[in-house]
Amino acid sequence: MNDLMEDLLRFLTWNPNLGQLVSAFLTSTAVVLVAWAFTLQLQRRSARARSLVWRIAVAALLVVAAWRLMPEAAPPVAVMEWRVQLHAEPSMEGPASGEVPALILPEKSAWQSALLWLEREGTRLWLGAAAVLLCWRLCTAFAGMIWLRKHSAPAPEPVLRLLHELNVPARLDCHVAQRLQSPMLSGWWRPVIWLPPEVSAWDDKRLLAVLRHELAHMHRGDVAWHWLAQLTVCLWWWQPLVWRAWRSLRAETEHAADDAAVLAGGNTHEYARTLVEIAAGLPSRLRKMPGVTMFGGESVQRRVRELMKASKWRGRIGMGAMSLIAVVAVLLAVLAATKVEFKPKAPVYQSEAKLVPSGLDDKTENGEARRADYYGTITETLESGEMKRRALERVRALNPGLEEKDVEIHAAQIPGSAMVRVEALSGSGKYAQVFLNALLDEFIAFRQSVREQRGEKDPQKLSQEAVKAQKVMEESAGELAEFQRFNNFISLTNINNQATASLAKIHTQLEEQRTILGEEELAMRNIPAALTIAQTRVSTNQPLTQTEKDYVQSQSDLRRVENELKYLLETRNSDHPLVVEMKEKVTKARFLLNALVEPLQEEMSQRIESTRRKVTALQKMFVELQAEALDVGGKIAHHAKLEKQANEARVTYEKLHEQVKHYQGLANRADYVAIQQRATPATVIAQSGLIPVWRLWKSGPKLPVEESTPKSVPGKKEAVKTAG
Repeated sequence: MNDLMEDLLRFLTWNPNLGQLVSAFLTSTAVVLVAWAFTLQLQRRSARARSLVWRIAVAALLVVAAWRLMPEAAPPVAVMEWRVQLHAEPSMEGPASGEVPALILPEKSAWQSALLWLEREGTRLWLGAAAVLLCWRLCTAFAGMIWLRKHSAPAPEPVLRLLHELNVPARLDCHVAQRLQSPMLSGWWRPVIWLPPEVSAWDDKRLLAVLRHELAHMHRGDVAWHWLAQLTVCLWWWQPLVWRAWRSLRAETEHAADDAAVLAGGNTHEYARTLVEIAAGLPSRLRKMPGVTMFGGESVQRRVRELMKASKWRGRIGMGAMSLIAVVAVLLAVLAATKVEFKPKAPVYQSEAKLVPSGLDDKTENGEARRADYYGTITETLESGEMKRRALERVRALNPGLEEKDVEIHAAQIPGSAMVRVEALSGSGKYAQVFLNALLDEFIAFRQSVREQRGEKDPQKLSQEAVKAQKVMEESAGELAEFQRFNNFISLTNINNQATASLAKIHTQLEEQRTILGEEELAMRNIPAALTIAQTRVSTNQPLTQTEKDYVQSQSDLRRVENELKYLLETRNSDHPLVVEMKEKVTKARFLLNALVEPLQEEMSQRIESTRRKVTALQKMFVELQAEALDVGGKIAHHAKLEKQANEARVTYEKLHEQVKHYQGLANRADYVAIQQRATPATVIAQSGLIPVWRLWKSGPKLPVEESTPKSVPGKKEAVKTAG
């Protein structure tokens, strides 16, 4: 698979016109797929938002086509770099500067010949077919407009009256055309609504629905976007996804016009019924018309189904959808301004050296781990930025006229041996060799300085740090012991738990008293309703007082005598002795009831005041317990902090103590690294396994080919990374 990709990319590199077609295909595919993905995210939003996304995609496709068909245009470039392995025989003299090894190509197959023809004629084929298709569309549209104007008449008076009621602009005209199958809008600056001959049999509701639909097309500028989309599909006639985008734009345009017509009319079901009734008389396939037709772009069944969906976003975009559309515009602008080019990657040169470490002759049970640490330290030091900085300073000092290049250093232990391989990778073979030798010299000097200082300063410094760590450990342990001497952690935990339970209990009691207080205050405001007062008192599980019982009894007596009075008034005259006697009883009962109001108010006021005192007392107890709980919690947190500090100090001291013992055991051993092989002459390496590298800027000039002999490295499998 990698060989096939490498052959394909090599072919595209050697054939820039075909590479341009592939680049155009990739970019246009990305534009359509991004627009399609975002329209899926906007399925719950309005068709207006989705049509705006497809409009942006059409504009981006036009920009992409313009940049691909105009070589002088220079958009930002995304360069796909790749490397081809060159097989060259070594030569003592070396090849001439800039000489490229000859490549013997096999005889071309049929598909290779076809691709070469496409390389030569691809751009002309693209433009020629696009021009023919565009001319055909324009000619058919022009002929269609001539036929329409020749076989049409001004709209009848009912249509003109409805247009006048809709406040259409004066530049809009309306005609009835013979053999026209669907209502249509044409023209951008001077728009014309074309209606079929059946319009004479339509009622006002159907006429209004059709006119509102066509006016929505006019206000949204759908005619201009229709021809921009036509231009796009003509330019991208060979890209099936562009045709799919064009059909999606037509469909969403019709949905958006339907939404606008429904919002203007206000009756979704009537409009849907109108679409179905008009479409019922149309043939299954409509003729191509030179404008935006009401039918033909999307199935009526789907349009009706979309209309029946309940959506609060109908005809609106919204801030969320607008933000998403802005993201779409930015992404499509980046894609449109990005061009994929296929170029061979500049050669990378490799120089190699070998080191022999010695002095680590540890046969203890931890010897293997220590050897791994030893070799890891060597490789990390060789690849460190400090070593590269020192090597660069040495190169500048010893080779002032040598041009500087980016260099990557890789070091690793050779499997099955005690040696370390060091590789330098650069765009210049000579610079890679010089830089690697300088790195080796700086590394040996660094190891020498470390070896000279380690015997005196390093163990002493570690011992001092261990003493300080021991002191910190003892101080932390003393603070913890002092705290524990005056504070029992278990007792603090129990107190904290008890305080938490007491707080919860008091909080519950406080909420109960507040509820009782609220009910009593409500009862105080509703004293005339004695029955309500009695029910409120019963809800708090408190018995009624004697005054409240008297009030309830008086209220019951009053209600009884009032009912008896009503009965007597219905059966006897108002001056009857029994009626007069019963009126006196009613007056007496009402007097007794009113007389109980004042003592009842005093009694309830006392009860409210008592409840308020209980609430205040509970609030005070709650605050005190809360302060006590916070104090205990602070002590528990302080104990945890002291315990953590003591543990960390102990761990630090133990680590330093182990390091002191380790370095004391190695203090008298010989520890050195020798250069077994200095930097070899640089060789050209190839990248096996094709891995494209993308960069969002134009590639710089190619690295110059060295005067030294370029050599291939058979079997080389490491992926090469170039700096910069």
